[in-house]
Amino acid sequence: MPLSRLRRFFRTMSFARVVCLGFLSAILLGSVAIYTSETGSISYIDSFYLSASAICVTGLAPVAISTLEPGTHWILLFLIQLGGLGIISFTVIIGFLIIKGISRNTKFNAFVTAAIDTKDETESMKSNEVNRILLSIVNISFVLEILGAIGLFLHMPEGTEGPNERWFYSLFTAVSAFNNAGFSITDDLSALRHEPFCLYIVSGLVILGGIGFPVIILLEKFLLTLLFRIVDKIEVVTETVMLQQAVRTGKISKFLYLPTQFSAHLENRIERYNMHLRGETTRIQSRLLVYGSLVLVLFGAFGIYFLERGNPHSLHPLDFWDRVANAIFISVCSRTAGFATMDFGNLSDASVIIITVLMFIGGGPQGTAGGIKITTFVLLLAYLKNVIQPSKPVMVFGEIVSKNSVAIAIRVYFLATLALAATFILLGIVDQNQHSLHVIFFEMISSFSTVGYSLNLTPQLGDFEKLIYAFVMFVGRVGIFTILIAATGHSGVPKMGTTDDGVKIQVG
Repeated sequence: MPLSRLRRFFRTMSFARVVCLGFLSAILLGSVAIYTSETGSISYIDSFYLSASAICVTGLAPVAISTLEPGTHWILLFLIQLGGLGIISFTVIIGFLIIKGISRNTKFNAFVTAAIDTKDETESMKSNEVNRILLSIVNISFVLEILGAIGLFLHMPEGTEGPNERWFYSLFTAVSAFNNAGFSITDDLSALRHEPFCLYIVSGLVILGGIGFPVIILLEKFLLTLLFRIVDKIEVVTETVMLQQAVRTGKISKFLYLPTQFSAHLENRIERYNMHLRGETTRIQSRLLVYGSLVLVLFGAFGIYFLERGNPHSLHPLDFWDRVANAIFISVCSRTAGFATMDFGNLSDASVIIITVLMFIGGGPQGTAGGIKITTFVLLLAYLKNVIQPSKPVMVFGEIVSKNSVAIAIRVYFLATLALAATFILLGIVDQNQHSLHVIFFEMISSFSTVGYSLNLTPQLGDFEKLIYAFVMFVGRVGIFTILIAATGHSGVPKMGTTDDGVKIQVG
């Protein structure tokens, strides 16, 4: 196909189709790279499954990751980073533009034009604003991953890394955690079961990656504003002392002059950086995500702790603080990451149900987490309350929510449950009564929510089943709504973002 035709082809495609095509292309290229690196020691289907799991930051693996070549570990690390940054970038910009009035079914050329062209600042973004958002995403990702890797490197016990280099194990685990991938080059994190501090480091990375970048940027802006005020106070105090000294002695001490100049310079740099840091979410969506994440983590942690504290195959052999750390860790990873410190096949059925619910809900809509998202779940609850009291509008934290946001939340939930029901029937037929239905259902939800937990089913899958699960990961990662828009050419929600009838909350 000539280059000019290829350009016209992409320009006429909707942004949703470009996203789907981009992720599919990355999966195919990744599968070839993994297959080539392993020189035929694993099948191409397994290579494709691993590539899909890495790009979709899921963490399910049909073979033991520890048995793969070191070169394959580097490929997986690259694919995890590519998949995490890619979906974050797409969803952050989509959410930002929807709030500014650009529909998700906008053609790719119009989408890019709206993103980078200079227009009226009240209607569109400033020139290069998308570049600044993407730069913020990359900077924050790398900084948090490096800090997490350093923390693990310094605090994990000797021998945790197995035959791998300690620095690479720390880096791989930190990148996998922040991108909510759940991959480990030692197959699991059971070696950290008795290391609460390391588990909290990994949990922190998982939460920050899954809560959504707009929330992180909003928190960073808050901290920068606080730092600016502190520096400003220091500058005022030193200038006051300098003035008093000048009046009293007629001279100014160089010891006071240097801190004043430094604080003024730092104040200016903070102000400029804060102005260029873009892409933050609304405060109501931030509150919803922060409080929602906290409630879900506590719900999962308390439930798993009390259900498993007497289980000799899970939490019972651990001391109190190790039980608490592992319960919190499982709860955090259930919503998005899929890291395991124990065999989930030994958990009680009630714990498996709690984990399944957490997996289905997921994390934030503009992060690396999967599931239907916290915002979708909360809006559904608010809508149900509205059904009971139909005279009142749908409200969250005392604010009226946009009808478009509520409509999308309902559609996302309906589409997700319908797609999962159809997939469950197909998987049940293909399985031919070899495994329990609850094991298949757990694996399916884990794939769709890009979590990566398994009741030891993954290694037993046939090739056709692996392809089905890989597709489920793809749908869960890209988003069922995005798939619908790509397939039909329209979103099904007219005038997306053009009617200011309430607070707009991104879902799905």
